[in-house]
Amino acid sequence: MDSSECCKVPKGEIIKRIEKVCLDVLKMIATGQPPVLELPRCSNWNDVVFTESINFDLSHNCSVKRVAFAKAQSVKKFATMLKIMKIIYCLIQENRYCTKRDIYYQHPELYGSQAGMDRVIDDIACMLWVPRWELHIVATCKGLVAGNLQFKDEQGALTDCRQTISGIQIAAHSKDMQNIQTQARFVLIVEKDATFQNLMTSKFCEKMKQSILITGKGFPDIGTRLLLRKLWCQHQLPMFALVDADPHGLEIMAVYKYGSRNQAFESRHLAVPAIQWLGIWPEDIQRYSIPETSLIPLSEGDFKKAQALKKRPYFKHDVDILSQIDLMLQSGKKAEIQCLDAISSLYLCDVYLPSRIQLMLPTQTL
Repeated sequence: MDSSECCKVPKGEIIKRIEKVCLDVLKMIATGQPPVLELPRCSNWNDVVFTESINFDLSHNCSVKRVAFAKAQSVKKFATMLKIMKIIYCLIQENRYCTKRDIYYQHPELYGSQAGMDRVIDDIACMLWVPRWELHIVATCKGLVAGNLQFKDEQGALTDCRQTISGIQIAAHSKDMQNIQTQARFVLIVEKDATFQNLMTSKFCEKMKQSILITGKGFPDIGTRLLLRKLWCQHQLPMFALVDADPHGLEIMAVYKYGSRNQAFESRHLAVPAIQWLGIWPEDIQRYSIPETSLIPLSEGDFKKAQALKKRPYFKHDVDILSQIDLMLQSGKKAEIQCLDAISSLYLCDVYLPSRIQLMLPTQTL
């Protein structure tokens, strides 16, 4: 994988795209037309295409979302989009960065809610065809990393991820994770912070010295996904995902591996197709004789989610994953990673992970 695939959109190009949007609005006003902002819509699976080479991307036939000044239901969003584009324009010109939260508290009455403002930023990124992290508006990163990894921030300060007992906070922007160095043989991506901390307490990184341990604490943020993409682009490391044996865990793994539908145009910058599902597999429940008391019945929502996952473009031809989903549906049970604690509190760290990683690692890395 060529690291050039992780390239940035030049600042001058982003400036030009914002200026073009504003110029188009002015032209519409000058000709007596109510101004409209148009952007691709990613509200259903027909709006995206999926290929193994680039994962999700917007379909050429995707529908268009129109944010019109003349319509009462969208006039506020129209104004908000222009306001935030002005902020982005100034930030890029001045080479400054700002958090989403800082922007929200400048004009909370305009944005309505933090979540609403976040959706507007997503729409602007999609309209400009610029990844969100290049707009100089950053979100607080929740991900953690530990293990055989060193990097420098923008000021040149070195961080050694071997020197931590609970994980190093992943930076919100790649500018603070430069000059990455590692001798790791693989990356283990853990769904939950609780499991991450359990592995840290059990000395996983010391026992498997040539490893990197990462968690996005549930659905991953951009900073966590950017780091994984960078490790894949620059170091071609094998990557394994440890998630719950339930529809929610599978969907989290899919976001890491394939990207998300709502941000389909960013998948080429964030997705890591090489990620393999290490566990927990539904078949592990029987293989390891996990007691019924450690299992959870699938809810009605779980059944619906599992059936929907089988139809997703990235899963519908994957016979291995489909068979695991079918096993889950047939049993009517789901299992969290912690179910292995029923065998032993150290079973996950000392037995399950080493044996499965050894089995899944390419022979040339052994």
